[in-house]
Amino acid sequence: MNVINKILKGDKVIWIVALILGVISLIVVYSATSALAVSKYEGNTGRVVMKHLGMLLFGFLMMILGSRINYKRYAKIALLLMIPCLALLLYTLVFGRNINDASRSINLGGFSFQPSELAKIILITYLARQIIMMEGSVYKFKDFLIKLAVPILLTAALIFSENLSTAVILIAVCMVLLFIGRVKFLHIMALVGLCVIGMGAYLSFDVVKTSIQNSHNAKAQQEAIARGDTSKEYKEKQNRIQTWANRLKSMGEDKENVDPFDDKHMQRTYADIAVASSSIFGKGPGKSQQRNFLPHPYSDFIYAIIVEEYGLIGGIVVLLLYVILFTRVLRIVIKRPLTFGALMAFGLGFLVILQAMINMGVSIGLLPVTGQPLPLVSMGGTSLMATGLIIGMILSVTRSMDDEEMNKEQEIQAITETTDTTEDEREPESRD
Repeated sequence: MNVINKILKGDKVIWIVALILGVISLIVVYSATSALAVSKYEGNTGRVVMKHLGMLLFGFLMMILGSRINYKRYAKIALLLMIPCLALLLYTLVFGRNINDASRSINLGGFSFQPSELAKIILITYLARQIIMMEGSVYKFKDFLIKLAVPILLTAALIFSENLSTAVILIAVCMVLLFIGRVKFLHIMALVGLCVIGMGAYLSFDVVKTSIQNSHNAKAQQEAIARGDTSKEYKEKQNRIQTWANRLKSMGEDKENVDPFDDKHMQRTYADIAVASSSIFGKGPGKSQQRNFLPHPYSDFIYAIIVEEYGLIGGIVVLLLYVILFTRVLRIVIKRPLTFGALMAFGLGFLVILQAMINMGVSIGLLPVTGQPLPLVSMGGTSLMATGLIIGMILSVTRSMDDEEMNKEQEIQAITETTDTTEDEREPESRD
């Protein structure tokens, strides 16, 4: 027991919630990947599950390592990595791997890595540091623009064109973080205005670019037909506005007037069937039928599979686990308001809970399809590692919760020191 307590330092409730979600992930992914195993691994489901287990263990390793680092070190790390992270996002945008018509990942040694997952962590930690440094001081809008607004806008802009939902979630978390950090309300509203202007400019550019591309493709097709070449087919590409509008429109359409199983409505239809065909206790483990039809039952729609197999009870249990996780984060904010550790923990915790709620909302038909995974449950490498690190960073803050309080001046001095605090110099571990 002493060995376990030494390894699993910090808030024990958070550790328990994370471990339970990991077990749920392993069980549900085993069930949800049957079709994937047939198509890619000759029906070897065990191979898929073992790969997922490896990523889960790596995620928990990140959790352990993250919890053992003095949380004040993250302030300096975020400051140093902010610009390199923006450069990595730019590289991904230009040279990244194309998935579903979006450059979202890069290959590192044979592994696919999504820089946006790392960018979210770095930006939130960086903002927590800057807010604490500026809190209580007299600063002008220029200072707010340079130190807070520009990093948010640049990070969101580099993610926005290829992953709208991630960019919107990140902006929402940043806005809430600025608000609870007592940043001037007029400055926050100015940032909202800049985001709206930037989004409008991008969408206008995208409409023009897509129109030119479609015109060029149509002309090339006509020339090919004139030459007697009918082998090439040019499909008209939709701009971002049309794509998002179609997703929103599909939610309110009269299902009697549309084909529910066409490419446009297929995901929503099978997810609805999975939820509607369930009951209070579900069909039972491994008995999902819609896992064979949903395009991504092990990631984007894994909550629909949970509800189908484990019913309303299973769905509520998973929901409550995320609520419990967030209440433990709120406990940090209540006990240490307006400190770097509290702001960092709240921002990262709110990011996890918001992503979870969006995934659940999509799966049960309350929100349009976004492609957001369920944290610590959905199959995926980068997402599991990033979420593990996030939980570890929150746990690092909880380690000092019940020990002698550090006042704000001491914390500010600690996060601005040029030399890092060693592990031996950190506060005694939490007794919580």
